[in-house]
Amino acid sequence: MKKALLIGIDYIGSPKLSLNGCINDIITVRNMLIDAYDYDADDIIMLRDDTADFINPTKKNIVDQLTKIVTNSGNLEEFWFQYSGHGSQLQGQNSEMKNIIIPSNYDIDGVIMDSEILHIIQKIRCKAILLFDCCHSGSVCDMPWSFEYNNVISNTYLKTRINTVKIENPNIYVLSGCRDDQTSADSINILDQSAGAFTNAFVECLRASHHNIKIMDLFKNICLYLLKNGYSQTPILSSSNENPTFIIKKPNFILTNILKI
Repeated sequence: MKKALLIGIDYIGSPKLSLNGCINDIITVRNMLIDAYDYDADDIIMLRDDTADFINPTKKNIVDQLTKIVTNSGNLEEFWFQYSGHGSQLQGQNSEMKNIIIPSNYDIDGVIMDSEILHIIQKIRCKAILLFDCCHSGSVCDMPWSFEYNNVISNTYLKTRINTVKIENPNIYVLSGCRDDQTSADSINILDQSAGAFTNAFVECLRASHHNIKIMDLFKNICLYLLKNGYSQTPILSSSNENPTFIIKKPNFILTNILKI
């Protein structure tokens, strides 16, 4: 069984924070998961703030829904998570900057800290892919290993040991739209809708690979796609694994095909 939790926040009713493409992002990813990766629509939970027909992405609802899936993740083959919304930073102890995501009711219940996210996701017991299309998201999950594509020397990566957090599951992969010190841009998707530039690049690169690709190759392609299209943000791949080997593949795809590439 596969599960997905997709969170899109356009901050309806908050003019100062208003966004246009975050809900479009998660609709696009939802459709891709169903069409390309055989996800059951009933196993995809969407949190969005534009209609009462969906769960509102408040702090409590985000934490509760994520915790519920992670608690039962031992029964899952795969877990897919996406957050599209605002990200920011707060100064913590010793002047350390903490990355945060901003739920729909931030003005009432506050924000979600990177340490809170790590506390939950380090307990995931299945393969997990997490996407964060938001500003200041490079280390939003506090994974121990971080990778940045080297635009100067082709096909090389800058690998950094971020921390010494011990995570038993070696199959947690986080794709972030930009470095901690950067912002994530908006774009227009194939349907001529507002979208996040990172989500759009992610979906287009998967489509170009016929939805079968090694995660490191996907990461490289996303970086090159954004660079080619004039975006200055630098995506980050972080993981519980020092040597990510995960392959995103369609059901029944013959593995030897991609290994020969």
